[in-house]
Amino acid sequence: MKGMSYGELFSLIKSHIFAVLLFILVAVLMVNGFANTADKRDGQAIRSASDSIRRAVVTCYAIEGSFPDSYEYIRDNYGVFIDEDKYVVFYTVFASNIPPNFKVVEKR
Repeated sequence: MKGMSYGELFSLIKSHIFAVLLFILVAVLMVNGFANTADKRDGQAIRSASDSIRRAVVTCYAIEGSFPDSYEYIRDNYGVFIDEDKYVVFYTVFASNIPPNFKVVEKR
């Protein structure tokens, strides 16, 4: 660094600071992208679980002539698998001839 003027030294420091800030910006954008991907994956898993339950409910109605009276019934008899350590299924029935209401929610 001997023989460098203050202007050259300042320019060198400024370029290093720019490189560090650019690296930090790229790192932050990557972390944000990974977080968004995880959120989308979880949302897709919930939609997939809901679709699986819906298909089992309709299949049960078509085969047995009535809607299933519980989530446990379709889980045990129609092969629906939901990761119950990660998700909760709320399943309510009004009558056997009316489709049940259900919702899959992620445990927090």
